[in-house]
Amino acid sequence: MFAELDSGKDSHERLLSTFRVLVPDVRIELNGPRRAGQWRAQFAMANRLSWWQLETETEWTCWPERDEERFCLVFPASGTFGAQIRGKSLQADSSRALVLGVKDISKTWAHGTDDRHGRMSLKLKAADVRRTLTSIFQDATLENIELHPLLDLDSPAGQTLGSLVHAIAAAMKDESIRSAKAIALLREAIPRLVFKNFPHRFIDRLARHGTDASPRQIRAAVDFMRAHMHEPLTLAEIAEAVGIGERSLQHGFRTFRATTPVAYLRDLRLQQVHAELSLAENTLPVGEVALKWGFTHMGRFAAKYQAAYGQSPSETRRAARGMRSSESN
Repeated sequence: MFAELDSGKDSHERLLSTFRVLVPDVRIELNGPRRAGQWRAQFAMANRLSWWQLETETEWTCWPERDEERFCLVFPASGTFGAQIRGKSLQADSSRALVLGVKDISKTWAHGTDDRHGRMSLKLKAADVRRTLTSIFQDATLENIELHPLLDLDSPAGQTLGSLVHAIAAAMKDESIRSAKAIALLREAIPRLVFKNFPHRFIDRLARHGTDASPRQIRAAVDFMRAHMHEPLTLAEIAEAVGIGERSLQHGFRTFRATTPVAYLRDLRLQQVHAELSLAENTLPVGEVALKWGFTHMGRFAAKYQAAYGQSPSETRRAARGMRSSESN
């Protein structure tokens, strides 16, 4: 969807109805006559994003009609944009964006400078933002993270954020340059940038973990594990192979794989043991197969194997040999 409207050819009623397609859960009131002033607007909705840009001489107020999580970024170009959040009035201007990311928004409003104001807004699906958020802070929600709603656009992170949003704006306006894959990456990059660089309740956790491991580095660590499963790998060797510290490696596995590097490597080795013991042509005893794949403590190995596959290693081997005998008969 893309729509471009202006006061020279379109009514305020069409402006408001188009806006409600993108933001259906708000009630809008114009603070003045509907015929007063000039305005122009662009609206777009694609790839799980809603985007709009508005310049107007009419001031207005919005009231959310549903108490739900949301994630909307507002970038004033002229004039100011305000919101009442948890009883506190906040105001953004051209140097500060406003992020509406909680349920407790009483109202929002726009005021002009010299009777004119403009802004660009981007709304992301709350479910997509929650997924990105929990990949960084496992127990965080849009409600409990307590993200500060005002974002400093003059900071390095703020300048990067502005560039990303303008890239989305260009793609939303022109379908010929729009890439679903690129939009999906930007859709994740924007909240990730916000949650990693602007004040909120959990921001100090990032400092404790040092440089974060990227998904690509964790995939590289998994590839390294697969290629060296026969060897007595240490955490330090895996971290060095992918160019990060041990703490970052551990944090990255918890974030992207919901486990630890040691447990992940053990599970990879258990899979190989299970696959080999399940082969009808296998003639090696259980102990030798376990040692081959890096298990030196047979008691702990047997317990982990039983927990993973619901049977002992010997039972797996007997079942495979029984299959071999039945096939030979």
